[in-house]
Amino acid sequence: MNLDFGQIIQSLNLGIVILDRDLRIVFWNRWLEEHSRLTAQKVVGRSIIDLFPELGKKGFRWKSETVFKLGNFSFFSQQLHNYLLPLPLTRYLTSTYEHMQQNAVLSPLRNGGGDVTYVCVSIEDTTDAVLYREKLEKVSQELETMSLTDSLTGLPNRRHLMNNLEKEISRHKRQGGPFSVAILDVDHFKAVNDTHGHLCGDHVLTRLGDALLEALRTYDMVARYGGEEFCVVLANTDIEEGLRVMERVRTTIEETPFSFEGNKIRLTVSIGITSTQGLENPSLDAMLSRADRALYRAKVQGRNRSSVFSQEETGP
Repeated sequence: MNLDFGQIIQSLNLGIVILDRDLRIVFWNRWLEEHSRLTAQKVVGRSIIDLFPELGKKGFRWKSETVFKLGNFSFFSQQLHNYLLPLPLTRYLTSTYEHMQQNAVLSPLRNGGGDVTYVCVSIEDTTDAVLYREKLEKVSQELETMSLTDSLTGLPNRRHLMNNLEKEISRHKRQGGPFSVAILDVDHFKAVNDTHGHLCGDHVLTRLGDALLEALRTYDMVARYGGEEFCVVLANTDIEEGLRVMERVRTTIEETPFSFEGNKIRLTVSIGITSTQGLENPSLDAMLSRADRALYRAKVQGRNRSSVFSQEETGP
């Protein structure tokens, strides 16, 4: 079988350029003509560094010299360099990239005596794969965000809260310093639903989430704990400061009218607060249990108040 290797190279869906020891172009295939808009007639005999000066910044000359001297292969990866040659990206109506994304391989070409006399540079268009990978990463990030976000309020959900609390407990055990946890419950929330409907109740919870974000400090975390309950993690905060912060939050909510279809709805909340103070080995269950017991006392004592966990109570 007689094969025309020149025809094969010209038909490849790859860029092929062959360079001599002075990095002058001795071959420039049809793929490169199409994508660079430079004909072989214009580039053969010219230095590829002169044609594409930014190759000097990518270490192209050094990599080529190692191929000539050592007879090994060298590579330019898209993830590190984006592209080898600045070929215009014309196949996409919208893209974040100006140039075709590429992987490139520098291969030694030997003469009959085994000496490397030329370097063959093969260039692969990886733009499709790069855009697809970025789309998958974006979707993955969106799904991860959704899995950690409460669909109604947009606040972190219970799963996100637990992850954050575990991290805060680990930080506390490594570095010391207190932190506090508060559980907040809307008083008589069933009456809101019964009087104005569940759409109103959902609206109120959403607006309450916004109000909590505005009232808390930027480094505090508030999450929807479940139903009409919210949980707040107060980093680097002892119980006294935690009580002051949550009392400010409680007062703000009491003084904030929530509107729905022309109706003004007044809310109050009961809050239970605890901290790592007095806990030799804080755990997620212990912190939440203590805050929940303090919340129960706030409700028993008349609601619309903040209650601190008492060390005299039984339990962890």
